Amino acid sequence: MSHTESDLRALLDERGHHPAGGEPAVSLDAIVRRGRRIRRVRRALAAGGALAAAVTLVFTLPIVRQEAPPVSMTASRPADTARMGRVPEPPPTYKVVLFTERFELPLIHTERFSTVGASRTVTFSPVSKYTAYRVVCEDPRAWVVTIIATKSGEPGGTTGRCGERGGGGHHDELSAPSGWLKRPQSLEIWVFPADAPIRKVMKPAAGCDPTGCAEIDQARALMDPEVRDRLAAEVREQPGAWAVGVYDAPRKK
Repeated sequence: MSHTESDLRALLDERGHHPAGGEPAVSLDAIVRRGRRIRRVRRALAAGGALAAAVTLVFTLPIVRQEAPPVSMTASRPADTARMGRVPEPPPTYKVVLFTERFELPLIHTERFSTVGASRTVTFSPVSKYTAYRVVCEDPRAWVVTIIATKSGEPGGTTGRCGERGGGGHHDELSAPSGWLKRPQSLEIWVFPADAPIRKVMKPAAGCDPTGCAEIDQARALMDPEVRDRLAAEVREQPGAWAVGVYDAPRKK
């Protein structure tokens, strides 16, 4: 989807005069300058994904936006083990923002886990092409990788720190694979401890060595399945609470 800067200016100007939740409006010029910076970063990372939320890389799927605070709860699947620490709860809704269109999806499925360092697969039955997911962690600095099928046939998802409010993504009409609604779908998730030795197991990269490397380069390295496997062998499965929520609802045309 392509929008000119004048289109975005008009839209942001309108929203700047009607801020949601009574919060102060953000400077239009500041938003436009930020948008230009984001476009430059996206072009620079075209081969490896887009940049979002500081060190979270998004490949194929749209960039995640944060949504409103939780307002209700939903039923969820039991935890994967009886011994469980403080497991964070996914928010009850996921706000989808597609330029001029905004809507919320309810939480339809939750799974909780008490260990990190191993791959988990979550299976669900989508009811629209806008299915969303969010991973929340006991340790906001834990590393999270999500992998989901896309229309191109290539895997898409996110990689980066979990963050205070978690991270995730959503499909839409352009990214959902054909047959998305005809069968159960799955989401592969890796959660690694915050101090996981990514630099030790990642492939050589410009400006990186085992003693120093920018977090964005470490996040990019986690897109490689071989790096994830080597990292899992290093850290081994260990205690660490996290949860994932899947969001969806039928969409009216």
